[in-house]
Amino acid sequence: MRILNLKDTHELGLKASTIVKNELLKNPKLLLCAATGNSPLPLYQQLAEEFKRKTILFQQIRVLTLDEWVGLSSPVGSCDSFLQEHFIKPLKISKDRYFSFNTSADNLTDECLRMQEVLKKQGPLDLCILGLGKNGHLGFNEPAAKLEPHCHVANLTDQSQQHSMIEYSMNKPTQGITLGIQDILSSKRILLLVSGTGKEEAKKQLLSGRISSEWPASILWKHDNVDCLVTSNN
Repeated sequence: MRILNLKDTHELGLKASTIVKNELLKNPKLLLCAATGNSPLPLYQQLAEEFKRKTILFQQIRVLTLDEWVGLSSPVGSCDSFLQEHFIKPLKISKDRYFSFNTSADNLTDECLRMQEVLKKQGPLDLCILGLGKNGHLGFNEPAAKLEPHCHVANLTDQSQQHSMIEYSMNKPTQGITLGIQDILSSKRILLLVSGTGKEEAKKQLLSGRISSEWPASILWKHDNVDCLVTSNN
């Protein structure tokens, strides 16, 4: 794992966007897995600005969502609405190049299988963008004695149910749907963005290098091509 300490989220966004742009230059049809939340937001903002300068760079990129809340009463706060606002629409990514979860599906187990087939057909992931959860989760891969390898419906911890994305939701989701740990580890390159308050213990556990399913992000030490960008100033 390549760990880079940065001054603030602005520097994090600049460095992360450089990594994404370099990958796109090598592979214009890049399949990118996109996380949501405050950690990747500076990256998406930088990419939106770059799109204005060099539109052609983003004309073939493909995007697959990392996860989604289950049971939101409205689209407000959903991962899809976040990505639509900050990534999909600003970069004018067409519907045929954007793959997201349908949590309104009658059978979520079948929806997991559908997304697994999408990943099989479109993949493997070329670049996976991740944030670090306060309890060390990756997507909705929550701390557990055993982590799920592939796409699954996850029961959310109390901490995840307090996420800022859904703070104004009338009904707090108790479940999420997410790619599994093996799906993430199968990515050719991983970009882990670590910023925000309340993550001191998760950051400490990650940087210790000790691998434990109770701190899912630590599993990334098993991958040989991970860039971990950490802000020293939240």
